[in-house]
Amino acid sequence: MDNLKKILMDKDIGKCLDFGTRKGEFLFRLKENVSSYKELIGIDNNKKAIKGMDKFNSERVKFIYMNGYDTDFPNGHYDSVSISNTLHHLNYRDRMLKEMYRVLKKDGYFFINEMFYDSNDGPKKTHGLMHILEAEIDTELGFIHNKTFTKNEIISIAESLNLKRLVYKEYNESEEYNKKLYKKYKNFKNKLLKVKDSPNYSYFKYKADEIDENFKLYGIERCKQLLIVGKK
Repeated sequence: MDNLKKILMDKDIGKCLDFGTRKGEFLFRLKENVSSYKELIGIDNNKKAIKGMDKFNSERVKFIYMNGYDTDFPNGHYDSVSISNTLHHLNYRDRMLKEMYRVLKKDGYFFINEMFYDSNDGPKKTHGLMHILEAEIDTELGFIHNKTFTKNEIISIAESLNLKRLVYKEYNESEEYNKKLYKKYKNFKNKLLKVKDSPNYSYFKYKADEIDENFKLYGIERCKQLLIVGKK
């Protein structure tokens, strides 16, 4: 987490719009680590994901149910925009990135935060394997959940946006989050039960057993995160 603070601590992000915010994980990290901000707004078009977040609404922090592909904001309205661990959940990734670019003012900060599955071993491999299988099961069930990106794929996405002064930083997740991830692993069998009648169940079970074997050897930690910051 030290690398995250190092890259954020000198930044005044003004009014920031966080796309695909869910429970505001990255928005709250911005709040804790940047030098200053004027307003933080998290938007998500998944009512279930954002449910209950209005309890955090205040004069400077707001959560809004809104379609990130087509927001209500004028061009150049925000000093900063961000998206965190959401890109692999999108059917129309380029469309959302284009919308983020549209609402960002000239010289504003563009944050991309995304975990990657390569260059991970030991306990991080457990999470990488679990997340890939989770995406495959969700796809089987008809949900949008694409495979986790490689580090170079995330960098290529950022470089396609024509941003200036790109900075890249890897960081490890906090121990607090890893404890939550352990609970998720322990409940993963419930995810597997959702596809017990699928013709692909034997494949899903084989991959789940592979995850269990890696967990027994190493435990589980979240995959490395890559934070990319550029300016419009």
